[in-house]
Order: sequence, then C-alpha cells, then structure tokens
Amino acid sequence: MINLEIKQKIIIKSENEGKSERQISYELDISRNTVRKYLKEYREAKQKLMEEGAEVNREELIEEIIKKPKYDSSNRKKVKVTEKIEEKINEYLKNNEIKRNNGQHKQQMKIIDMHEDLEEKGYEISYTSVRNTVREIEKVNKESYIKQEYTPGEIVEFDWGEVKIFEEDKLKTFQIAVFTFAKSNYHYAILFPKQNTECFLESHALFYEHIGKINTIMVYDNMKVAVKKLVGTSKEATDALLKLSIYYGFDYRFCNARKPNEKGHVERGVEYIRRKVFSKKDVFKSLKEANEHLLKKLEKINSKKRVYANNKSPKELLEEELMYMKAKPPKFETAVIKDCVVNKYSTITIDSCYYSVPEKFTGRLIKVKLYTDKIIMYSNEEKIGYHERIYGLNKWSVKLEHYLKTLIKKPGALAGSTALHQAHEKIQVLYKDYFSTKPKDFILLINYMYEKNITIEKIEKAIKELIKISPKDISLDKIKLIIEKKEAIKTDKENEIQAISRKQLLILSEMMA
Repeated sequence: MINLEIKQKIIIKSENEGKSERQISYELDISRNTVRKYLKEYREAKQKLMEEGAEVNREELIEEIIKKPKYDSSNRKKVKVTEKIEEKINEYLKNNEIKRNNGQHKQQMKIIDMHEDLEEKGYEISYTSVRNTVREIEKVNKESYIKQEYTPGEIVEFDWGEVKIFEEDKLKTFQIAVFTFAKSNYHYAILFPKQNTECFLESHALFYEHIGKINTIMVYDNMKVAVKKLVGTSKEATDALLKLSIYYGFDYRFCNARKPNEKGHVERGVEYIRRKVFSKKDVFKSLKEANEHLLKKLEKINSKKRVYANNKSPKELLEEELMYMKAKPPKFETAVIKDCVVNKYSTITIDSCYYSVPEKFTGRLIKVKLYTDKIIMYSNEEKIGYHERIYGLNKWSVKLEHYLKTLIKKPGALAGSTALHQAHEKIQVLYKDYFSTKPKDFILLINYMYEKNITIEKIEKAIKELIKISPKDISLDKIKLIIEKKEAIKTDKENEIQAISRKQLLILSEMMA
C-alpha cells in the first residue's frame, strides 16, 4: 500500500529532481499508473491553489495536496460475517482446543485452513474476514492472569530444559534440571545426560542436599518422569515422584497442559540460566566440568541484588525462607532397581548399551542398581560387578576380568577382543610389550592379579627388577616369584614386629603386676 512517505518521494522526484514517471516507477518499484495518479492529484490541487488564491477554500486545497493516500473501495462488495459463519469458526477453535488437550497441537487448523474449509462448504468470505473474526473471538476469550502472593518456603517449581555444549570437541545435548523458589526466585540447576527416572531422582536429592531444608510443595508440568498417566482430568504420579514425596515429605501438584504461566518462574528460569551460563562458554572437557561451571555461575546469579526485592539478592531472600522450612533427612537413595538376564556374551543391556558381567553368571537373572553415573550388579545380594554408566546407542563397557576363564580356553581371541581394547592403558601396554606372543600367560597373569588383589603398579615394579637382571626373559613365573618373595619378606617383617610387640606387652604386664 502507498503511504504518505512514498507519495512525498513521488512528488519530490518529479518536481525537484525532474525525473520522469517511468524513472520514478523504476526507482520506487511501484506502478507507473500509481505515479501518474498521485502526480496528477498534486498538480491539479496546486494549480487551483496558485490560480484562485485567497478567493477559494485554501484549507481544502492544502489538505488535498498533503492528504494520506487511500484506496477507493467504494466499488467493493462488502461480505458480512453471518451468524452461521461465526458459528463454524467457533467450532474450528473448539476443535483446536480439544487437539491441544490431547497433545495434538501440531494438527490444529490454521486460519488459512478454516478459510479453505468454509469456501469448500460454499460460504463466500475472504481470508481477511476469517482472520479478523478469529482474532475477535480469541480477544473475548483471552485468559486473564491473577497475580500470586507466595508463602516463604512453600513452592518450588521444577522443569527440564535442553542445553547444547561441546564435550571433547563434540556437540552434545544435555538435559538441565532447574529448581526455582517462587518466593525468593532462587535458582538451582544441574546437567544430566538424559531426562530419565534416575536423573529425576538424583536431581531432587542433589537439590535438597544443596538447600539443606525441605519446602512444602513441588510444582511440575506433564513430564513423563513425574506423570504416569492421565485419569480423566486428573494426573497419576509416577512411583519415582511418590517415593520422593514420601521420603522428603513435600506435596506436589501438576500445572495444566500447555499452561507454562502456571509455572512461570521456572519456565523463565530455564531460558535465563541457559543464556546466562552457556552463551559465552560452551566448550568443556567433561560433564563434570560443565556442572562446576554451572554451579559457579548460579552462585553469581543468586547473589545479585534485585531492585524489585528491596535491593536483596535471591540468596538473601532464601535465607529468610529457610526459617520456614523443615529439616532435611539424609540423602535419598536414588538408584533404580532393575532385573536383567545375562546374555550369551555375558552382558546385560541397559538403555541400548551393553555391560559385561562375570562369565559364570551367563544365562542367569541378576539385580542391577542404576545410578546416573554408575551401575552396580548383584547376585543374591552379593556385589558381582561395577561399571561407569555410559549413554548413547549400541555402546559397550566390557571388563577383561569378566572373561578370563573363557580366554584361557581361547587365548587367540584376546588380541581383537573388546575387553582388551577397553582395558586400562597400562594393561594394554603390558600385553603389547611383553605378552603379545604369549596371550595365555598374559591371561593367567591378569587372573593372578585379580585373585590375589595385586595392583598393576606391583606388576610394573616386578618387571623393572627383572629387566635389570635379564631384560629379554620376562615371564609369568618370574613376575610371580618376585612379587611373592616381596610379600613373604613383608609378612616376615610384620610377624617380627608383632612378636616384638607381644614381648613388650608381656614385660609391661609383669611390671604392672
């Protein structure tokens, strides 16, 4: 649409710069007819003003010269939004609301879809009329928000958010668990590899360890780790949330679907923390380093004084809230218990990742405790294995000591095994430098280490002594001989010390008698 600024440019370019209608049309990218129309109106009005002077209505002519451009819509046919059309539009909007409540927000009708459907049904109406009608209806039905006053130590809001950072030069997506006090606006947050039950439990346990007290109510949205299922209009909590609630003694409530305003502090908190903490620095060596950076930045954020809070910081306001909160119990046991069957490769599967189990448990059912950073395996309450937790798809954590009996029978399988490639770097060097041609002796040495609880450092010391004597003759038997000789000397010394101690105690007893 031509505005007053464009009209001004048309006149100036023609009258002052002497440009043709064609040049003006090209430079301003508008129709030549439009240029001609406004020049004609301007010249005719100005001519009348100049010729007739004071005898005519000068104000009308000046207004004609400077008036804003407008389109002549006198010949347009006005389409009235009938009661039936408005009824249909209300029906579309109601169906959209139902879809939002069913989690089908991506399948809602847009205004253009409503217009097309009305045309298909034979209604003569423009897209603009449909759009304006929708806006009017939504304006009438627009929700009002009620300002809230919060009780100290009562409400904490929780939510998840995504953070993308570089770990070891790879861009990875982590989940950030954010807790925000509704009263003081104090923030606590921590990064996790996933948004699962283990991380949900651990986040709460760490939050309460950090705060040192217990609030009254936790507020959640409809996240899967908190809501098991919808029962009518109510929501059924997961076992994980129920256990946290029972242990720490807080109540909980869920905000309505797609109503972030009901949990506004933490919704803003996720975006605020993500921007303030990771906008300038997003490269870290590990998740641990990223979390250390996060906690350091949060300390700074929580210590900043707020004008709206009588120049107090969230940290200072939290100190006031703590007086109204309950004492904290010991840290919650956050492990998730799972039963697993050990497969033919002597591994179990957790979240598409594989973990080795001592080979004697192949085919058996074992119990696994899942933590965010580790898994511990049990058989009849006896601890049988441990792994650091791994995340991803089809990843393996395999320990050499879990396959020693099989490898003794099949020593040729050692060199290319995942178990050797994932072994400690010193173990791999030991194999490469001294046992690459004697795989069975190497397996027996590893077995000896685990049976006798001997460290790789003791093995290295024994090899250094052997190198001084005969560098080309490093064998399993000689390594064992040196270690056992040292252990015997150590035992003799300990026995000698014990004998002297007993003798001195005997003398002391006789003197006192």
